[in-house]
Amino acid sequence: MGKSMNRSYWDRVSEDYQREILSVFDNDLHGTVEEKIAATALAYPGGRAADLGCGIGRFTPLLADTFEAVEACDYSKVGLKKTKSRCRSRRNVAFYEVDLVRDAVPFEPVDCVLCVNVLIMPSLGKRLRAWRSVVNQVATGGTLLLVVPSYESAQMEFYRAIKSRLERGEKSAVAIRKSIDERATVSDMRMGVLQLDGVRTKHYFRDEVESMVEDREFELRATLKVEYAIEPGDKEATSWDWMVVARRRK
Repeated sequence: MGKSMNRSYWDRVSEDYQREILSVFDNDLHGTVEEKIAATALAYPGGRAADLGCGIGRFTPLLADTFEAVEACDYSKVGLKKTKSRCRSRRNVAFYEVDLVRDAVPFEPVDCVLCVNVLIMPSLGKRLRAWRSVVNQVATGGTLLLVVPSYESAQMEFYRAIKSRLERGEKSAVAIRKSIDERATVSDMRMGVLQLDGVRTKHYFRDEVESMVEDREFELRATLKVEYAIEPGDKEATSWDWMVVARRRK
């Protein structure tokens, strides 16, 4: 069934983050997330932000430089240690070890919540509890900056893999068999749970993530592609995550 997203998994990932995880901060082709953080900070002078699921803290210093105060939390002790190290020159960041599925978040709602590829657990029940934790930390009138894996992007990668095999002369049935992930169950695929580097990971259709945000008392402001080059230096063939920008209704 692949690797499990438990605490030991995230501690191991945090130890060698660059090798284990595609860093959104380092690979965002157009700086989409950074741009939206800066624009959101301008809308809340003297505002507070939270980095929910901060990982090793790639975005946390940027939040600290653009908001008056920042709350950073993560499931992994290793990740939090690295986040603290990155933010050692910033005095406006507080750190918390928090499991968004099980724990009460120990700070008041903030003006801006950044949540990057955190709501990806394969269990629907756990995922919905984490969703509740994330949206509840956005203050009334505040902004949610949410990044999630794209199902459409995964489907395009599947399409490109088959196309490449067909162009090399393989038969259709062979091209499909060699391109598809046979570990994925029908149930998982119906729920948008795909294998990502051997880990069962929730992917979202654009309409799906937009509906989930709007159903939680948010006004959708924008849905954007956060694009990544499939090959180094290639800005044409890209994969992408979805980024939703939404304002909590007053």
